[in-house]
Amino acid sequence: MGDSYGRKINYLRVSVTDRCNLRFQYCMPEQGIISKEYDDILRFEEILK
Repeated sequence: MGDSYGRKINYLRVSVTDRCNLRFQYCMPEQGIISKEYDDILRFEEILK
């Protein structure tokens, strides 16, 4: 698989929670995040599917 810049993508990172323990801009911006309700988070079976 490749991206729009022609770079090869050979891995996929899947988050199983809406929490982030890293200070990446996309998962933990300075203004904080709104937590998801439990029913809005994919279950393990749904991720595998």
